[in-house]
Amino acid sequence: MKEFDYIILGGGLSGLSLAYEMNRQGCLKEKTLCVIEKRKEYIRDKSWCYWDFDNNKFKDCVIKSWEDFSITLNDKTVAVNCNKTPYRAIDSKKFYEFTINQIKSNNNISIIMDCDVQLVGEEFIETNKGNYKGGFVFDSLIDLNRYDSLMYQHFFGCEIETEIEYFNDEIVDLMNFDCSQNGGLHFFYTLPFSRTKALIETTWYSKSIKSKEDYQNEMNDYLTRKKIVGKINYTEYGAIPLDLPFIKKNNLTEKYLRIGIAGNLTRASTGYTFQAIQTFSEQIANNMRLSNKIIMPHIRPAKYNFLDKIFLSVMKNNYKQMPSIFFNLFKSNNNSSIVNFLTDRSNWIEDFKILLSMPKFLFIKNFISCMCEGVFKK
Repeated sequence: MKEFDYIILGGGLSGLSLAYEMNRQGCLKEKTLCVIEKRKEYIRDKSWCYWDFDNNKFKDCVIKSWEDFSITLNDKTVAVNCNKTPYRAIDSKKFYEFTINQIKSNNNISIIMDCDVQLVGEEFIETNKGNYKGGFVFDSLIDLNRYDSLMYQHFFGCEIETEIEYFNDEIVDLMNFDCSQNGGLHFFYTLPFSRTKALIETTWYSKSIKSKEDYQNEMNDYLTRKKIVGKINYTEYGAIPLDLPFIKKNNLTEKYLRIGIAGNLTRASTGYTFQAIQTFSEQIANNMRLSNKIIMPHIRPAKYNFLDKIFLSVMKNNYKQMPSIFFNLFKSNNNSSIVNFLTDRSNWIEDFKILLSMPKFLFIKNFISCMCEGVFKK
């Protein structure tokens, strides 16, 4: 059995971010770390986006940045400026390569690829490559088959390259609601990397994840309707659980901590996770460096969990009204206030103004429904 001071289960975004920060802040000069990863190799498989408050921490991994984004409904568009907090897109392959190159410079860090975790026990980790023991385990793994009736943000995207200049590469089409809303909240999302290349995604909020064929049919219909013709360079697919029940409590024990999506770092009402993972990883490593202790970071005020639970309830029960709710939210509020609210940085005055722009009866109704279902207990 191989033993390490620390083990990270899952070498994806959250696992590599934490390993990178632990190494960068000097936590592993005399300690050992093992990252256990199921995949055989790292390829481009995701595009992570976020509003940047931290002076472009991963600038070598950024595909492109924008200072404006838009929301569209019924052929009407609201444009939002975010020049103080640019919206950035990260290439996952570049991120993997950057963080792994940094990590590999430390001989105290091991990355075990093609390693499938079969059992997480109290004393050891059982895998297809043998057993591992860690003084402390950071776990980013989720078994979604254990849970029913989860709410997901799920999507299919393709990077398309056109022969003619088609895209306005100065603005992100963040939410285009001019599409079918049958079965859940639905919008198209476009990241224009240049005038001839963009990543376009069909995105849903619902309990049912679609087949890849259904997503592809939606994408083909959208491209045809928009008269977009070109070569598909790359596709991505994903599903983010927004209301996992088992992460509500008991997240930190003496030897174990959930991280990433499994650690409740996804903003439930939006699906954004990248920035929260970076803040979480920085704080974990900083606490280890200063006190040699693993302390659970507090990165998101409780008010956002409270508001997101109501928001998710509205999405589940009144999803056909959500396009107009989002459109009015962006239309009625200050640009910086909107971005602050979406990134866990808003003050109570901004929160109050945003709540005033919501349909009050609908949100009060869902608040009461949540209370009756016991959502806010403990």
